[in-house]
Amino acid sequence: MGNDKKRLKDDINFLEYPNWAVNPRGDTNKLVIEKENGRYEIIAPLGLPSHFDKTVLYYLLHRAYKESGFTKYSIVVNRHQIAKNVFFGVKSIGKNKYDRIMSSLKRWTVTAIDFEGLFFEKDEYTSRYFHVIDEVVLKKESGELLVRLNEGYVKQLCETKFCKWIDFEQYKKLSRASSARLYEILVKSFKTSIYWKIHIKKLAEKLTFGMREHAKTYYPSDVLRHLKPAVNEINRNTELHISLRYNKDTGICIFEKLEKPKEQFIPAVKAKVVKKKEDLNKKHIAQCLEYFIALPIEEQKAIVEDIKRQPFLAYVPDRNTRIFAYMTRKKLWSAEVN
Repeated sequence: MGNDKKRLKDDINFLEYPNWAVNPRGDTNKLVIEKENGRYEIIAPLGLPSHFDKTVLYYLLHRAYKESGFTKYSIVVNRHQIAKNVFFGVKSIGKNKYDRIMSSLKRWTVTAIDFEGLFFEKDEYTSRYFHVIDEVVLKKESGELLVRLNEGYVKQLCETKFCKWIDFEQYKKLSRASSARLYEILVKSFKTSIYWKIHIKKLAEKLTFGMREHAKTYYPSDVLRHLKPAVNEINRNTELHISLRYNKDTGICIFEKLEKPKEQFIPAVKAKVVKKKEDLNKKHIAQCLEYFIALPIEEQKAIVEDIKRQPFLAYVPDRNTRIFAYMTRKKLWSAEVN
């Protein structure tokens, strides 16, 4: 990452087990995730932290890392500095924005995070209990705001090697809570492979989605209607570029990490003509990809492997375009009949 980027370090435990909720089930003051080897719980007397609360926290963590490398726990800021960084695309900043920030900070001061046998560090699982913010002091006359982060929480972020770097500027552009939570999950999930698979009901739990009233399980359609817009927003606003396939028969979601498409310069005088051609190409590529994804997995793998051996595709930067070009040239797919 370049020096101009606002980056921060987050422990993978806090990405795997969220310290905020997208759409909590039932009790909005508590979130519980039960596992075979332990239990994760957030206790929040003022309500579970939200997407906005996490964005505020990430800005403070960015400041703490930038100013001291997480070696100090207190940050001196003002509400306007926080507001102009966490309210993306908002021109007017007034009292209501300041009140939201103070409510967010207050919520973090009383929120407790408990890992019962689930916190992974140094090749073993432990029980750990965290607070996030210990103290907030606002000086009304000067507007100076002192935020003292919890020492144990910050030391964990400072010392951990089980971590991921988050680009705050990209994260705050994710306006949907489901997009932000999915990004937290995916940013740590592509380790040894460009594919990551998970059952849709297990994914819904990780996303902290709520169930339908009186339902005992998740409906896939309820989850999918959030996933597709979330994937699109992540692809638009972050360096992570992904595709999603869902198998109705098995309930498995397959995420694939893709190469980020390179931006191309288009001369203004050709813009209209080029746009029409691009729109048609995009339509054909999308149709071809739908056909490709419907193929058996083994056939897909064989095509992808053969693409790597084709010299004429070596300089095509985008994976989907490579598939489209290959399928068209090999007459495996035709726009005229599809």
